[in-house]
Amino acid sequence: MPVLTAAMRLPPLRAATPQRRVSVALEGVAAPANSRHSVSQSVMASQSRMTCKTLVPGLKLEDCQYMASIGMLAQGENAQSGNNRDIWIGMDGPNVLTFISGATVPIILVLWYRAAHDDQASFMNARSPRITYSLPTRGNAIAISMDNGVPGAWAALYNRSTSLTQYGQIDNTFGEFSTGTFATIDVSRLVNMSGNPMTIKVSSGCVSDMEKCVYACDKGIVSCGDPGTYALLQCEGTNAVKSVDADGNPTGGCQGWSNGGHVDIVMT
Repeated sequence: MPVLTAAMRLPPLRAATPQRRVSVALEGVAAPANSRHSVSQSVMASQSRMTCKTLVPGLKLEDCQYMASIGMLAQGENAQSGNNRDIWIGMDGPNVLTFISGATVPIILVLWYRAAHDDQASFMNARSPRITYSLPTRGNAIAISMDNGVPGAWAALYNRSTSLTQYGQIDNTFGEFSTGTFATIDVSRLVNMSGNPMTIKVSSGCVSDMEKCVYACDKGIVSCGDPGTYALLQCEGTNAVKSVDADGNPTGGCQGWSNGGHVDIVMT
């Protein structure tokens, strides 16, 4: 596999820090770690106008009502085909991510697109997700397809008790991906080091979980994002990539599924 240049790696999704937010979304191109923007009051305060009168396919009423109660902006699109869509429900796309519940409590999967230059993409009180899907019992699964060249991330709400942070991010473990050339995927614990576990298994063999190929805050820090406060841990072996960007920040993740592949994600 070709060696990545620093500009091609997927940067980690960082926790919002007081009054500022690290820019992370450039369609699979790493943003400079020192590129910062003020978090507007409109992001920090709930903008929820969610309605549950009509539900998207796959989302249960009680889950929609819970999402509205914590200040999420909207239900997902939950597109049923790839017609004029880059992320949709199904197994017919070039890239398929299968999300499996390994938890003993209900889970709501929330997946969003990280649009270019949108440093608020992960703020669910300010942005609409692409997918919101109920996984009510252990063993439930949903396959999500996506085109190449799609950057995104996900997190989950557990047992209708996971909240948003004061800035509007889901207060849990995140998964991140960028499809296409040099496709990369990883677990990020930066928003909440005590979040629920997940394991990502790429069809090529690379694994990212809570200990391997994972972005984690330095010891003693419970939520982080500033340069020098986090590391990419134990990202070694077949199709695992680890390096640093131009500013010295760790970058990398699991590869081996460029321009099409299958990834299984177990959330426990």
